[in-house]
Amino acid sequence: MNDTPALLIDIGNTRIKWAWCHSSPLSRSRDSGHPSSPLSRLRERGRGRGESQPHPTPEQNPSDPLPTPWQTSGAQPHANLATLAQTWRTLASAGPAPAVWISNVAGPTMAAALDAALAEAFDGPPATVNWWRSTPNQGLLHNGYREPIQLGVDRWLGAIGARYAIPDGNLLIVTAGTATTIDVVTAPEDHDPAGKSRFEGGLILPGLSLMMGSLARNTAQLPALELTDAAGAPPWADNTRDAIAAGCLAAQTGAIERAWRALSSRGPVHGLLSGGAQQALANALTLPVARHENLVLLGLWVVAAETAVG
Repeated sequence: MNDTPALLIDIGNTRIKWAWCHSSPLSRSRDSGHPSSPLSRLRERGRGRGESQPHPTPEQNPSDPLPTPWQTSGAQPHANLATLAQTWRTLASAGPAPAVWISNVAGPTMAAALDAALAEAFDGPPATVNWWRSTPNQGLLHNGYREPIQLGVDRWLGAIGARYAIPDGNLLIVTAGTATTIDVVTAPEDHDPAGKSRFEGGLILPGLSLMMGSLARNTAQLPALELTDAAGAPPWADNTRDAIAAGCLAAQTGAIERAWRALSSRGPVHGLLSGGAQQALANALTLPVARHENLVLLGLWVVAAETAVG
């Protein structure tokens, strides 16, 4: 068995999110027929047509995030790459350098900086570094974007991770970061012998922080707000700070609920919420959504497993 750990990295527009798997998904998925392997689970789950109940399971607290397959994770602003390199060096000190799987939407300058940080962390470039890209298909998920390679890799990996986390039915996937993305994955058609789900597309709008910040930057007297200011904002505000928070939350949740209604015409909807602003949106939504720490990292974990078994 290959005991090489895996380092999963999600380079977003403002932060670098990462997760460390001490037990590699690659080594655990060599036998695709083993019921505990990620690929086997994905294949079994992909056969569903929407009859099963959405996560969380009955024994879970609905407010708890769904479980993750990694042992250690974190996030830092782009400027703190040196801190991340030291953290990764410490994690690798007791064993081999990890196989690295990366999603990057921050451009080539940030990619070069990460390459340098990885070399610093592991005394040279890691032997295995995978910069993931959007593809027409991944396992049992078909990319329905008009030009599949133009789909943001974070949205594609988020859809892969969401389909793994909630294996049946139609999915509404909300990632609440610098931008808020609202994406749809539909269940396999009954006549599809391959049992493939389909990424249908979605919406992109300014994220909650960006939306609130734009008012402060482009007006003379409106104050700047933080994400924490949006927590528990009332539906009707009697002061300016709460009015901004409530208005921006209403715009975000209104878009999500509108998309939910549209998808509901195709059957039951399972909602999944991820990203840095997920708690604020979860508090404001009236819909039953599950939450996950980072769907992009989960998608990287799944493709690492699928790549290992071919």
